[in-house]
Amino acid sequence: MAGEPVIREMQIEDLNDVYAIEVEAFKNSTWTMEAYTRELVMNKFAHYFVMELDGEIIGYTGIWLVVDQCQITTVALAKKMRGKGYSHVLIEHIKEFVKPQADVVSLEVRVDNTPAMKLYERNGFKYGGVRKNYYGEGLDAHVMWVNLNE
Repeated sequence: MAGEPVIREMQIEDLNDVYAIEVEAFKNSTWTMEAYTRELVMNKFAHYFVMELDGEIIGYTGIWLVVDQCQITTVALAKKMRGKGYSHVLIEHIKEFVKPQADVVSLEVRVDNTPAMKLYERNGFKYGGVRKNYYGEGLDAHVMWVNLNE
């Protein structure tokens, strides 16, 4: 029987596992191992977390927290762990982590990623507009946000 998930700060040593989930979750991802390394080492606004279950990394999330604004950069789970409520746990972790500093959390999600949009809606996110060609090759993004004070 599986234990409770543990969320902790992402470390450089986690990147092989994180990147394996990245490739599985986002087939056309532009994020590389080098990009994640730069985020962890050089971006003072970046905060990345992994979720472990029984010692295995099963998901991760990242944000940019700049003054009083939070932007979710990524949320991903291993395919075998989807549909079990773990994404909700990651999003709630972000909300609690940023609440002392930020009032609003925003993100972009592919317009064709219906499961992710439904997940964000269930977690209180609302539509804020469309960013045309955000992902390139004609792929738009919905901008979504949640007010943490509502």
